Amino acid sequence: MAAAQSQIELETSRAREQLRREVGQVAVTAASKLLGREIDARTHADLIDQLATQI
Repeated sequence: MAAAQSQIELETSRAREQLRREVGQVAVTAASKLLGREIDARTHADLIDQLATQI
């Protein structure tokens, strides 16, 4: 039972992290469209990491 609970917690944590990254991706994409220009790949990755940490 404890192993199952541990597995559930691990999967929940992974799902939350993935969701944070996806929300960050959407936010950066929306921001780049609002700015009317693309953001370079490195800046894009950095912004997503920052947003994921803040969410």
